[in-house]
Amino acid sequence: MRKPDGMDPAVYNTAIKKQLDCARKHPRDAEQWVALGRLHGKKIETIQSQTKNSLAIRYFVPIYFLFILSVILLGFSVFTNPYYFMSSIRLFLISSAMILAATLMGWIWRLRYPQAGRKYFKKAIQIDSFCAEAYMHLGLIAIKRRQKQTACRYLEQAVKLKLGNKKIERKLKTIYETEFLSFFNKKTEKETGYQEIIEAQMNEIIELRSKIPLYERHIESLTGKADQAKWETDHKTKRMTKEMNERLGEMNQRLEAVQTEYEKQITDIKKSVEPRKDKEDRSERDFIRPASEESERKTESEVSSLAKSESDLETIMGSDPWQSFLPRTRKYLATAEHTFRMLAAEADTPDYSLIGMEVCKALETEINRTLVYPFVEFLNGDKKEFLMVNQVGESRGKPRYFTYLAQIVDQRNYPRITTLTLGQYHFTLQRALNGEYALKKYKNFLGNLLKSYNIKIDNSFLKNLETVTNRYRNTIAHESPMTKNQCNHLRELVFSGNGSLLKNCSSYGTGNHTNATISM
Repeated sequence: MRKPDGMDPAVYNTAIKKQLDCARKHPRDAEQWVALGRLHGKKIETIQSQTKNSLAIRYFVPIYFLFILSVILLGFSVFTNPYYFMSSIRLFLISSAMILAATLMGWIWRLRYPQAGRKYFKKAIQIDSFCAEAYMHLGLIAIKRRQKQTACRYLEQAVKLKLGNKKIERKLKTIYETEFLSFFNKKTEKETGYQEIIEAQMNEIIELRSKIPLYERHIESLTGKADQAKWETDHKTKRMTKEMNERLGEMNQRLEAVQTEYEKQITDIKKSVEPRKDKEDRSERDFIRPASEESERKTESEVSSLAKSESDLETIMGSDPWQSFLPRTRKYLATAEHTFRMLAAEADTPDYSLIGMEVCKALETEINRTLVYPFVEFLNGDKKEFLMVNQVGESRGKPRYFTYLAQIVDQRNYPRITTLTLGQYHFTLQRALNGEYALKKYKNFLGNLLKSYNIKIDNSFLKNLETVTNRYRNTIAHESPMTKNQCNHLRELVFSGNGSLLKNCSSYGTGNHTNATISM
């Protein structure tokens, strides 16, 4: 039908009435209801354009509040001075003015806020759920009402129904941009505070990590000094041994010379002192025989004691775990146990540090066998990625890593580093169990050990290892001697207790696997 022309809103009333009659005649035709809604929308646009020139309509809200205020003041005046308004003429004039004002306000209200076509567009959607034009008009009405979410829902539905309208796309783009900016502007001070705390913690972590290389260099320096002291001790021992051997050689030469002289003298008087010589020979043989037999018995006793210590340890730990250990591990433990029994029999209070060092050597050997060497094989093709994540810098043309475990993996740059000490492994395990990102693959490796071989390396294992490392191993190596009670506690933590470290980290089901790794 022909659209009405002109800027008079009353022109639309006739068109709206005719379109309403047409829509009622064809109630199942969604297009008729959409056309009716469009006419209402055109009427509203015309009214809104005219309200810009009409102050009474444009500023209707403050005028409406003034009218309400006038009614309240009039009611208050009637209540306070009723005799003044009892005249029929005054009452008639006031009533007429009130009725006229109320009628005018109602007319201005309908003129300022005319009926929109929103309900007709909804009716069109009820008739035809694929009516894209109805969705579009509902979305535009929602935008005017500042209902952004509703507007997005209707306009997106119109786009889905392939309504090619650039206006819809522009409106949606504007809404999305506004909502996007609003999302970032709604950050509260609490969230900003959290971000500042996180940034402060990250800066602290970066600072602590920057100190790690310094401590590692300090450890390397101390290790170098210890190696130097050990070398000097060995060198001094060898020199003293050489000097003692030289002196013994000189003494033997003198004894040979004296012996030759005595043999010559004995030859001269042999005939005269032969009976005495025979007596002396028999006495000497009687003396040498018991001494030789005593030495043989002592040697056999020591060999028997070592074998008994091995047998007792196998009984304590179980045959399968004991046999899964490396031969040198069994040797360390047997020597420590045999020495412990010898010192325990002493009446004095001897130093048990040597026993503690042997036990720690056995634990260190088995940790490297079970928990360090297999990790290199576990990485397989991921070695490069693991080293890249662990690298914290460079020094003298070589990469510096977060832990010594990465140096064992990087045999090209660190061929001399093949094992971890107890302290180095304790640092690595602690960071891995605490969720350090650089050691994520090692934590996965520990999970694989639990799943495949039932080797459980958890916080309980870490706590016992920390006690062995910090309380005993470092103390007896650098500071003070070890008592019998401390030695007993160390033995319990390492191999004799129910949840000992060697029992936890060893698995006779992985013996072939780990031994093969060592041989590589």
